Amino acid sequence: MPKQSKKQDVEKKKTKTIKKDILPNDNEKPKEKKKTGSPSQYASKVKPYLEDIARYTRCGVTEGQLCEFYNVGKTQWAQYKKDNAELNETLFKAKLELKTDLIKKSYEVAVGYNYEETTTVEYKDKEGNVKNIKTTTYKRHAKADAGMLQFLLINRFPEEFARDPQMLELRKKALKLQEQGKIPPNTEGI
Repeated sequence: MPKQSKKQDVEKKKTKTIKKDILPNDNEKPKEKKKTGSPSQYASKVKPYLEDIARYTRCGVTEGQLCEFYNVGKTQWAQYKKDNAELNETLFKAKLELKTDLIKKSYEVAVGYNYEETTTVEYKDKEGNVKNIKTTTYKRHAKADAGMLQFLLINRFPEEFARDPQMLELRKKALKLQEQGKIPPNTEGI
């Protein structure tokens, strides 16, 4: 190949830079980059089961257990939550309902509650055939649970019902010092 003169090299470089600087017309849409890797299986593995996932979450099933049940890796599950707002919203609402139900039930146990108890008695003749069935319903009352009451008071109102108010004050002071930078964060024993 014959050698090119320096003028020709400079002209080629100019044309290359000019082509790069040309902007697409307003009518042209910029090309979208195609995603690499395999396509997401969210539509087949998770989306059809959103109602079931919400129900399981309301019953206390963890996200790790959901991943195992639906054969989805934990990192892929996190990506599904990030990419799909409907999954994230479903999980958030279900966890909020679970939390509300648990607080409601723990309050009922703490103060006592009424319930019905049903017993069924079958009367048989000498041959073993069922002759008569008697169903009785009793109204009962569960007494207040002192342990649950103490737990709720300590955790809901720690300023008033803490077991060790001095320790609570020390922790508050330590947090203020950490915020000011006088104590390094994650200090043990605080």
